[in-house]
Amino acid sequence: MNRFFHKLLDSYIKKHIKKHPGQLKKKDELNFKPNRFLVISSTALGDTLLSTPAIKSLRMSFPEAKITALIHKDIAPLFNDFPYINNIVLYHGGYKKFFKTIAALRKEKPEVALIFHGNGPQDIAFSILSGANLILKHPTMSPHKKYLSFEFEQKYQHTIEDRLDLVRKIGGTIIDKSMEIPPSTDKTKEAKVKSFLNDEDNLIGFQIGASHVYNMWPVENFIELAKKILSLDPDTRIVITGIKKEYALGEQIVKACGTRVINCCGKFRIDELPYLIKRFKLLITGDTGPMHLAIAIRIPTLSLFSAADSKVTGAYQDHQIHRIIQKNGRFIASLPKKKRDNSAMRLITVDEVFSQYEDFVHNRSV
Repeated sequence: MNRFFHKLLDSYIKKHIKKHPGQLKKKDELNFKPNRFLVISSTALGDTLLSTPAIKSLRMSFPEAKITALIHKDIAPLFNDFPYINNIVLYHGGYKKFFKTIAALRKEKPEVALIFHGNGPQDIAFSILSGANLILKHPTMSPHKKYLSFEFEQKYQHTIEDRLDLVRKIGGTIIDKSMEIPPSTDKTKEAKVKSFLNDEDNLIGFQIGASHVYNMWPVENFIELAKKILSLDPDTRIVITGIKKEYALGEQIVKACGTRVINCCGKFRIDELPYLIKRFKLLITGDTGPMHLAIAIRIPTLSLFSAADSKVTGAYQDHQIHRIIQKNGRFIASLPKKKRDNSAMRLITVDEVFSQYEDFVHNRSV
């Protein structure tokens, strides 16, 4: 089915370009200061948060410009009232509402499209069909890469720098490398979280799930770690975060460790998640969206990396409050995705994580 849609999309793009032969330009053909931008960051929570420094830098570099963001519908509520963009167009996933999305983008009349992170081949297609003259994206295997306005070199650097490079290439000179979300000022959401947690303090967050199983630390490790943490401090409570389908995993920890563990998996909407995480003294997590959210709102993290590379997607700000355990689990990347398990994450031991936790507690109390 996807192959059929991809062929149909390719045909549609070719017809569009034939109808608008002068639309697409190369970067060195830019002879005007752009005033209308489309930024695409239409995938998961973490990837969208990693785009916020580039969006902020774009706004500061082009303060009078109109900036439209294409964001996944499930993530968009978190970015209502985001001061660096003028408008959000919703991405519905795959080819859902494809032509409706194109119509919404065309109304914005973008001159430049910056693809920070998007699902292909839809992302380049959206950019072309929006009417944008210049389209920038980092190295890609997309069959539509020939339509891009500049060919970037692949660099070994943080993902935030990759996206900032697009802003620099279009003339951005004011650069801010910190992630950010709109301020958490909704008293109703704050009260909901506070009530669910019974107004408890001294909370340690466990983010047990991840987008891919190969980035998940085993639940039995979380159970052993929870027991060690709870025995160390009788006033500490552990809060399990995750999506609805991870609730059963959270219940395994509750069953093993008792009532001092609160299972919040699936209990809060995306725009309520900051109110939950900001109550934590520390979030223990793999490479996940909630990890990036905690970093954005300046909550300390202890992040576990093995299959992923912390120098590419780890904390890139406030280094003094974030701890990282990095193992060499890149062997997992050589396997087909369907065969990848959490064996790389198993390289991280409970004792290593608990040792970092103890050091966090000690240094926090000094």
